[in-house]
Amino acid sequence: MNEKEKYAKEWNESAIYFYNNNYYDILSSRLHKDSLVLEIGCGTGFSTLALLEAGHSVIAVDNNFHCISKAKRLISSKGFSVKDSVANLEKNEVCFIQADITESDFESTVLPSINCDIVICWNIGTAWSEKMIKNLIPKMRMFNYPLNLFYESPESAYCELVIWHSCKIAKAKKCPIYIVDRGVKRINRYNDTYYCKLKKEFLFKKIKYYHNDAKTLSKGGRQLITSGVINTESELPIVLISVIMSN
Repeated sequence: MNEKEKYAKEWNESAIYFYNNNYYDILSSRLHKDSLVLEIGCGTGFSTLALLEAGHSVIAVDNNFHCISKAKRLISSKGFSVKDSVANLEKNEVCFIQADITESDFESTVLPSINCDIVICWNIGTAWSEKMIKNLIPKMRMFNYPLNLFYESPESAYCELVIWHSCKIAKAKKCPIYIVDRGVKRINRYNDTYYCKLKKEFLFKKIKYYHNDAKTLSKGGRQLITSGVINTESELPIVLISVIMSN
């Protein structure tokens, strides 16, 4: 089993846990009715399923083939329509795209055909390897990332890169962006040292924060790493931090 397949297997267990505890329903409830959603990092499809069940149409993007495959099987098994094209998506329909939004060819060849009402980026994670790190170093340098931190936590650094590109997409499409992260404390405009910088960089006018106390799987799902330490508990209390930026 390679790293991407391992990630898909582990994240699937975590995503099932989120879905069964209705966390995705809570997150979906903040969207306007019948939105066309561009979902960056759909994982194995449980967040996508919740969006479809809430009445939205979804363009779901993930760079992991194994995640996309699981997501397609899940959505089809629930009776929703999986389309081959992003054109003319109707309510409760989804189109899956396997792509890495940090690559230039996504911006030049895929993005122009996409229209959306909102970009979402929920609980981003990734499988990573030495090969992936070498490929990402040039991308991270352009953002002036401290490379020692990148080597200590490449998954977190890559996730920040994905979030940055998601903000860029939302700005280009003139729509809001809705980011969700798993954290241990609540944030607001007084102690936010990250999202407020994105707001300023991309000239969003408004930012809203929402929080939900929740739990997540670590052992048995996609293990969480806190300050470089792997959490081995089966369940961990977390805060789902939601940030919505708009014009």
